Formats: sequence, structure tokens, C-alpha cells
Amino acid sequence: MKKDEPPLEFPDTLEGFEYAFNEKGQLRHIKTGEPFVFNYREDLHRWNQKRYEALGEIITKYVYELLEKECHLKKVTLPVDATESEPKSFIFMSEDALTNPDKLMVLIHGSGVVRAGQWARRLIINEDLDSGTQIPYIKRAIEVSVCVLTTINNL
Repeated sequence: MKKDEPPLEFPDTLEGFEYAFNEKGQLRHIKTGEPFVFNYREDLHRWNQKRYEALGEIITKYVYELLEKECHLKKVTLPVDATESEPKSFIFMSEDALTNPDKLMVLIHGSGVVRAGQWARRLIINEDLDSGTQIPYIKRAIEVSVCVLTTINNL
């Protein structure tokens, strides 16, 4: 930490950051309605980056909630019979992903910090949920009776 740099402690909710998604799925400041500002504190790039990463983790959790609540996907730990000490990961899948022999859509997200259900965190933060998440594709697939499986994430 630099001499005059504030502590790297950040809120653990969108509300704590004073942000929320509006009806268009855009991340906006609760009080001003403005988009996310990366350079919240001038001349503190490292602090601003850590703040952005903390917000990104909250957004990942938010997207997971949307996958379960809006898309009705189920979070499944893999391997299903792993012991507590074994490495494991998880996927999200539609209820009929393992039983419907007709159609299966497998969504593979990018590399880096993006997780299941996301194309790009930057798009979620700077554009909207429809641009940055796989949710529109998942909803459309479910509408036309296609099973859905998202890619694996490390825990």
C-alpha cells in the first residue's frame, strides 16, 4: 500500500457501492444515475483497480442469482460425489439438461475473471446485463425447449 493510499476495504453489496441495475439492466449510481466511474479517486490507480475487482465479484454473485431465479438454472457441483477435501467446481444447467435427448446448448464464457453466465465483466459494468451476460441466450433457448449448460468454474 502506498503512503497516502486508503485501505483496500470495499463494500460487499451493490448497495454498499451505491450502485444498482436499472430497468434496462444498466449499472447506475443510486443517487446520481451516472454510469460506473473507474477513477473514483484520482492518482490512485491501484486502489481504483481493487475497487473495480471487488465490484466485479459482487456482480458475479448477482449474475449467479439471476441464472437461478430468472433463468431457472440449477447450480450443480462437480464431481457430484466429491469429498470435502477433493477439488471441485460447478456448472449451471436447466432441469432437463441430462434427460432431454433432443437439444443441448453449452455456453462457454471467456477466459480471465469472467464466470458462468458472463461474456465480459467490462460489458456488464459499462454497458448492460444483456450485453455482458449469457442471460438473453439462455432465456431464448429455454423458450424454444433447448436444454442449457454453462461452463465449469473453479471454486
